[in-house]
Amino acid sequence: MRAVRDRWRRPAPPPDTHDGADPSGGVGESVGGPATDDTRRIGGTERGLRRLGRRYAVVIRSATLACAGGAALFQSAPERRALVGGVLLTLCAWSVLYLRANSRRWLLPVDTLLIVLLCLTQRWTVPPEALADSTNWVLAVAAITAVAHQWLGTAAGGALLATAIVLAHLAGNALASPGTWSESAPVGLWTLVEAGLSRVLFLLVRAGARQTDLAVRERERARSEAAVAAARWADEREHLAVLHDTAASTLLAVGARMVDGTEPWLAAQAGRDLATISGRPDLPDTSTDLVRTLREVARNAAVAVELRSPPMLLLPTVRASAIGAAVREALTNVGRHAGVGTAELVVRRRAGRTLVEVVDRGRGFAPERVPGQRRGLSHSIRERMARVGGRAVVTAAPGAGTRIRLEVPDG
Repeated sequence: MRAVRDRWRRPAPPPDTHDGADPSGGVGESVGGPATDDTRRIGGTERGLRRLGRRYAVVIRSATLACAGGAALFQSAPERRALVGGVLLTLCAWSVLYLRANSRRWLLPVDTLLIVLLCLTQRWTVPPEALADSTNWVLAVAAITAVAHQWLGTAAGGALLATAIVLAHLAGNALASPGTWSESAPVGLWTLVEAGLSRVLFLLVRAGARQTDLAVRERERARSEAAVAAARWADEREHLAVLHDTAASTLLAVGARMVDGTEPWLAAQAGRDLATISGRPDLPDTSTDLVRTLREVARNAAVAVELRSPPMLLLPTVRASAIGAAVREALTNVGRHAGVGTAELVVRRRAGRTLVEVVDRGRGFAPERVPGQRRGLSHSIRERMARVGGRAVVTAAPGAGTRIRLEVPDG
């Protein structure tokens, strides 16, 4: 028993002080690669948000490519359609690789470099009349990339990548048509505003994810603490019940002169009490013959016991042990309070439940008048049975004897 108590008193691990934040102030790289310290510190909700952000970048750009690609092929001159089609196929293939890539160090820079190259080749892929307005399909792909990158990197990294894409777009416009550069600048610079709005949206969503992770973490901590407290309390109550059933009962019998000290069973009982409170090993997760357990209890009882039972009755060891302890306390009470020297112990199985009754024909008592501080019936019998999924019913009246009925499920 002491070993079990010590187990629950080991120091708890230090609380987790991380709230899922990246120490650098950002979100870190895109997810999907090997775990790092940053990715291990974030919560499950934020980790899922990062995975969603990566898919968002691929899916939304693929949808933009599908829409803008058709317009690009329609707008381009016949002699350049093969070139435009090749560029579109390359971007689609990269999107598949982007989704499957596991490394987080080169993914965003390479993706940005690819879009930068796309922007710089507008003189061959975009009709001159579409360079300076919103029908420029390269501008649509560049803008959606700058927007999606805000969900994958740190704030500083997202701003740097978006700026690189916008400058490349403006440079590509200038190379393709120097005279229209000033007209295309406002449209290109609007991409920075879109990227900024995307970053704000991401920060709001990430804050919600972190609050969710914090709430889940606090709930789990509270649940764990409650489980430990409940286990510790149950263990302490079991320890008190065992102490009451053993040494306390034996010492009370000697101190109250219920025995004169010459009884042959007293020394053996004191030895068993000492062995029990010195440390009880954990009960095995096996079955035990309840009849054999009760026969041993009856043999060492302070009163003569008439046992009526089947030859064998198997129960889980935990339940058989609890019934044995409860019967031992009931028989001790018979010898101490009933004023008779005999008791009946009946064991039977009925409708999927095991029933054990301890009956005496003694002076009886009024159960409702038993003081609350008395631990025999309440702790050593009722609560012990409840802890193993059973129950104890006490039927008694002054002058009419006492019947204690113990019930547990068979399984």
